[in-house]
Formats: sequence, structure tokens, C-alpha cells
Amino acid sequence: MNPAVRRSLIEDRRWFVLDAIAQMATRCLNADIILMAIHTMGRPAGVEDIREDLEYLEREGCVTLDRMNVSPGRSLWVATLTAEGLQVRDNTRQVPGVASRRPL
Repeated sequence: MNPAVRRSLIEDRRWFVLDAIAQMATRCLNADIILMAIHTMGRPAGVEDIREDLEYLEREGCVTLDRMNVSPGRSLWVATLTAEGLQVRDNTRQVPGVASRRPL
């Protein structure tokens, strides 16, 4: 895949990750539900893709992550949107690596 296209798809997916979390009243959502939401939108992604996105967004201050071990070899990640993450989702703040979405 063309590197520019790949980068664009990743940036777009990260914005949709923020959007999925922002739509929750509690502003938090687990990674499994985020993955299902991304798939529902017709975007290809795997568990590792979403975890990489969440770790990136955590480094950028857009989310906080709570990683819980629920059984051997199984962990549950819960992402909570920060005020900065909501600004990125609403396009009032830009973060490299996250697409800016324009309202229709």
C-alpha cells in the first residue's frame, strides 16, 4: 500500500476512535467496542491497530487508558477521552497523526 494512503487511513481511523468515545455519556469506552464501531463504519482494523491508536492518543494527551488483566492472556483496555481529545475530535485543536474531520 502506498505510504501516504496508509498514513491517511490511520489518521482517519484515529479520529473515528476519538469520535466513538466522545459519543458516550461517560466519555469512556473499551477497546473491543471501539473495534466493533470501526468495523461497523466499514473500516479495516484489528485489535492491535486499535491498541496502537489508543497508545498513540494516550501519548498525545487525547485519552487516558486503564489496562486491566481479566484472565491469563486477556486484557481489557478502557479509554477515557480527555478535554484535549474532545478538542481534537471537535477540530478546535490539531494533533499530528489524527485527521481533521469537517462537518458535512
